[in-house]
Amino acid sequence: MSPNVTAITGESTSLDLLGTPLDLAEDTLLNVYAKLKHLVSDDSLAPCVASNARVALSAIGVALTDLAVEFEPLTDLSC
Repeated sequence: MSPNVTAITGESTSLDLLGTPLDLAEDTLLNVYAKLKHLVSDDSLAPCVASNARVALSAIGVALTDLAVEFEPLTDLSC
């Protein structure tokens, strides 16, 4: 995951891989990515749901890599 820093105000700010704070869209994509990773790790999902969730995770992962927000090979999650 992208690094976090605590600002002077005490709030946690997400950063991209270059150290730049994330904007709202990037932060939202990162949250979706984390939720999809959690979802695809659920072994109780129906096969069609698991397959489509992996496709969605792959697409979000590519977007986050292009934005330099996240870089993580998804091969361990069959993506």
